[in-house]
This record gives sequence, C-alpha cells and structure tokens, in this order.
Amino acid sequence: MSPRAAAESSPASVVILGADAVLAALPATSVQLAHACRALGYDMAFPATWGDELVAEGCLRYLAAHEPETAILSACPHVIDRLTRAGAELEPHMIVLAAPPVAAARYLRAAFAQRTLHITYVGSCPAADDPSIDARLEPGAFLDALVERGIGVADLPEFFESVLPPDRRRHFSLPGGVPSAEHLAAGDARRALVELDGEDFLVDLAQRLLTRQHALIDVSLAAGCACAGAPRGARATLVALEPPRARAPVLDPTIAVDVARPDSGESATAVPATQQQADDLAPPMPNPGRVARPTAPPAVRRAGDAIPRAFAAHRALAKRRERAPIVHAPTTYSTRPRPASPPTAPVIPLSTDRPPFVPPPFIPAPPPLPGKMRTGPAGHPPVAPTSC
Repeated sequence: MSPRAAAESSPASVVILGADAVLAALPATSVQLAHACRALGYDMAFPATWGDELVAEGCLRYLAAHEPETAILSACPHVIDRLTRAGAELEPHMIVLAAPPVAAARYLRAAFAQRTLHITYVGSCPAADDPSIDARLEPGAFLDALVERGIGVADLPEFFESVLPPDRRRHFSLPGGVPSAEHLAAGDARRALVELDGEDFLVDLAQRLLTRQHALIDVSLAAGCACAGAPRGARATLVALEPPRARAPVLDPTIAVDVARPDSGESATAVPATQQQADDLAPPMPNPGRVARPTAPPAVRRAGDAIPRAFAAHRALAKRRERAPIVHAPTTYSTRPRPASPPTAPVIPLSTDRPPFVPPPFIPAPPPLPGKMRTGPAGHPPVAPTSC
C-alpha cells in the first residue's frame, strides 16, 4: 500500500475549537491556538463559527417559512432547560435547533464523507454528547495538555505559512448562532433582534410575549451558553477577536446539513442540496416533532421560577374573569327634585330685576395752595401755614 493510500484510509483527527476555548487561551490568538492543535497531533483545527453559521441560517429559514410573531432561539441545552423547566407553555414560541458544535460536526462529516473522521470538541457545551462528536475536552484540560507536552502557545507563529486555514469569518451569525440584525431585517423589516441578559430576564421575556413583540429573542447569554460567551461582555470580545464579516456565505451551499436536535426524531445525515429541494420544496422545519415529556406540576408551586409564576397568575386571572367577569356598579345620578325642607328662618326674596349697583366715580379733593392762611371759625386764632 502506498503512503498516500495509507494516509487516505487512516482516520483524520480534527478538532473543533469552541468559543470558550478561544477565551480561555487569551492573550493567544486563534491562529496560535490552531498551531497548538497541530502540535498536539491533530490534522486540522476548525472554528465553532461554522456551527454558528449553520444555526443562524436554519433560524432564518424557519422564520421565513412560519413567520411567528415572537420567537425564541433555543439552540443551547441551557436555554431549553431554563425555558421548559416548569412546563411546556413556551414551546410554541421556541425555535429548537442543534447546538453550534453539533452542527459544525455534522457539516464536517458531510464535507469529508469520503474519509473517516475522528472529531474532538474543545469546549464546555453540554450538547457535545451528540454521536457526531467522538471526544470532548474542557478548555482547562486542553490547556493543561499543552503544558504537559511543553507547547507554549504564545511562542507559536501568528500566521499560516504552508497550510490553508479554514475561514473564520461570519456572514449570517453572531456568537451562539443567533442571526445578525441585518439579516433579520433583510428577511422581515419589522422583526427586531432582542438580547436579554441579567437575572430577571424571565420577567422581561414574559412581558414581551404578552405584548406579542415582533422580534427574535435571544436569551443565551442569560441562560449561561458557553458558545455565545456566557460571561458578561464575552460576546463583544469574541466579535472583536474575529476577522471582518464576510459579504457572502463562508460554507459550501451545496452541502445541506440537518440542524434539528438529536432527540427530535429526524436524521442527522446531510444530503445534497439538490436532492433535498427535490424531496421537499418547503424549507425544513427545525423542530418538526414535539418531544414527549412528563406532565410538570403547576408553575405556581415553584417559588423560584419567575416566568412560570407570572404566566400562571395571568392565566388564573383570565380564567377568573371568564367565569365571573368583574362588573363595576355604575354610578347613577338622580334627576328627581329633592323634597323642600321646612324653612327655619324668614326667607328674604332676592330680586334680580334691579340693575346692578354701580359706585359713583371717586373725585379727590384738590390740595391746599401753599403759603395760604387757613381761616378758622370766629373767635379762634389764625392757624399757621403747614410746613413740610
């Protein structure tokens, strides 16, 4: 067997670098991290941004096909667990997709279908237990392996010389797989991108759902999604570390990848785009099947969840109003004349026929002339002139 045939028959070992791995390796660059992966023995290192692009494109297809009023992107197990912890009230608003590392792994297996791949994911996303991923390493364990092998990431080159690297640019997505505001507006000018963060994001989410805001809501940062940069401000850091945004899609459009969740009952095998369009003319639905889940207790019994309690209170108030609507007693004013009370004093009639009293004009008396003597009555001495 020739060396080339042996190389093609042996499995290729590739690694997918998650967003949290890039943040953990700072101040080393993504290029230096890719060189470190090759020094560990991996054949190629791929960015998790490829999975973000696939998830964002699948979300845009779902919005164009179904046009929901208020939609919540749910591509992270943390987001799905937080929103469905107390019941299935929010499932009609959720766009359930595969996590970005899983989507990237499915794309790699479809792109290199002629070779056997051994895919390792470096990151802390809990969705890495998918069958498309063979091994998983935490960012801390990956950096410890570099130290044990004596590989200094900061000493590695910051550019590629003889290797054509994978394109790390984005076109559709932001970290975490949410579509950018520009692509949302291109499909629907009225739809906005709303990013909720903070501990009280469930209350804000409930208000936006009750008002039926025409928006795509992203709660990945608040739910603790590592692919989106769960520490506050990490999403902006990831965007700043990435190259400028591409003007065209960076992935091969002829390779169609199923971005549905593994437990949705759909196959994760990628098919060519022409075959998929011939089989199904409509855009694929990311969550076609409802996952059967046991009935959860009423949300009122859980004191720690804000949004189920808010929804339960609103729902209970609506049911009470349907059963016994609140009727406010109308304020009535009687038009009957009041009975006349007996007079306790003589009544003096007031006449309105006389004209109103007009006082006469006031004419002041003229002042006395200066230097003149005032004459008094007879028998009195003359009065001296007044001096001021």
